[in-house]
Amino acid sequence: MANWFVAIGTLLLAVIAVFQDKIRAFFQSPKLHCEIDLKPPDCHRTVMTGANLSFFAFYYLFKIWNKGNISAKNVEVIISNVSKKEGNEFRIVDGFLPDNLKWSLIGPKIYCDYISPGTFKYCNLGHILDPKFRAKLQGEDNTSLPVDTKEAIFCFDVNFRSNRFSYLVAPGTYMFTITMGCENAKSQSTKYMVEITGKWFEDESRMLNEGFRINEIR
Repeated sequence: MANWFVAIGTLLLAVIAVFQDKIRAFFQSPKLHCEIDLKPPDCHRTVMTGANLSFFAFYYLFKIWNKGNISAKNVEVIISNVSKKEGNEFRIVDGFLPDNLKWSLIGPKIYCDYISPGTFKYCNLGHILDPKFRAKLQGEDNTSLPVDTKEAIFCFDVNFRSNRFSYLVAPGTYMFTITMGCENAKSQSTKYMVEITGKWFEDESRMLNEGFRINEIR
C-alpha cells in the first residue's frame, strides 16, 4: 500500500512539474474589460490647435480595466466589424479594416506595457471636431460623405489613417467589436452600438448627451 502512495505522489509531482505554468495561469491571470461613460473624464471637451487655429473637440475614451490578479503585459485594443445600419440591416463600412486604437496618455504606441491588477488605462475610441474647422485640417474631412458643413462626423482614432478616409463616418447608427488582448491572457471582445447624431454643441453637457450615444450589446 505504501508503495502505491509513493507511486501516486511521484506521478502527481511529475504532472505538476510538466503543467505548472498552465496551472498557475488558471489561478493567476489578467482579465481585461472595457467601459465607457459619457461624461468627464471618459468623454470630455478639449481645445485643439492646428493650422494656426484653435477650436473645440470632444474626445470619447474607453477605460481598459484589468480585473484579474496579475498585471496584463503588452496590452492592445483592436476595433473591427464596423458596420452601419441601412434600413433594417447593418452593412460593413466600405474600406474599414480592423486596426489598433491608440492609447490616450502614453504616447503614440499601440501596446500598453502593462496594466496592474485593479487599475485601468485610457484608450481613445475617437473624437468629434467642430464641423466648421474640419475642412481646414489634414485627415479630418471626407468630402465623399453625404453631410453638410454644419453636421458633425465621427473620427475613429485608429493607428493607420487610410487615404480612403474610412475612419471618418457620417451620422448614423453603427455597430463594432472591441477586442482587448495581451501576451499573458486570452483575448476578450465586447460589441457596441453607437449613434452619431450629427449635432454639434459647444456646451459639453449637451454634446455628450445629444451628439453621441453608445451602448454595449450583450
